[in-house]
Amino acid sequence: MLFDSVGFLRGGEGRAFAVAGASAHSEEEIVDHLPALKEACAKHCPAQNKAYEDCKGRIAKLGEGDCEAWYFDVLHCVDHCVAPQAFKKLK
Repeated sequence: MLFDSVGFLRGGEGRAFAVAGASAHSEEEIVDHLPALKEACAKHCPAQNKAYEDCKGRIAKLGEGDCEAWYFDVLHCVDHCVAPQAFKKLK
């Protein structure tokens, strides 16, 4: 989906969605704070990170399997930390 020249978000099948305050000629640079928040919050999940890294080590030795459950544990922990902070950075 992309913005058209009048600030509408184009969806599938040619539908347009109005986006409040959207401008194709915005002078202000948009900054995504989410990656920095996620990186900072990852440090608050050492148990989940260790379990995931241990799993990756086992998979490397065995050559089969996956660490999907441990990966989602890490994501859940990080998201739980990021959620209260994410919208504070928005205008």
